Amino acid sequence: MIRRMLTMGATVLAVFTLVGCAGSKQKVHDDSGMPAFVLNPPIEPGKLYGTGIAKKENPQLAKDVADLNAKTEIAKILGQQIANLTKQFMQESGVNAAEATEFSESVTKSVTNQNLIGCQIVKREFENGSMYSLACLNLTDPEVKKYVADAVTKSLAGKDALLSEFRAKQGFEDLDKELDKLSNQNEAGVNSAK
Repeated sequence: MIRRMLTMGATVLAVFTLVGCAGSKQKVHDDSGMPAFVLNPPIEPGKLYGTGIAKKENPQLAKDVADLNAKTEIAKILGQQIANLTKQFMQESGVNAAEATEFSESVTKSVTNQNLIGCQIVKREFENGSMYSLACLNLTDPEVKKYVADAVTKSLAGKDALLSEFRAKQGFEDLDKELDKLSNQNEAGVNSAK
């Protein structure tokens, strides 16, 4: 009887311990004070994640901007055009005690244009006046698969049309060359007959 009560008590204690641990989710932060998902987004097969940060006075604006930044990060993964300009200027003046001046400037512009069908914000946290968002694009979602398949088909159709146009142009150029040769041969035959 005592053994049964001890076993039952230990079981109840274990259940309460497990329930207590499961119910107290703590936010995991590193030394930066940001949620862990910001610096180390989840990695899962078939899913793309992006994080966004915004520090605004207006909470709604902070949420909207953080969400947009998270989605933009996913769009950048899918494709972006990058332009970079670097300028460097060096000057030296003087004979014995020469003075050197050096100036460097670097400008990078990134442009992204992607449709994000099915992209969702899966997590948000507000810490120290900043909003943090985590966006997810599930590539296995049927809507996303259909969109990607349609985009690939459209892209390939465009490339096929360009290839056909190139071949046609090349064919016309070959035809023009042959006509020029024939014309030159006819002129040479007319001139030799005179």
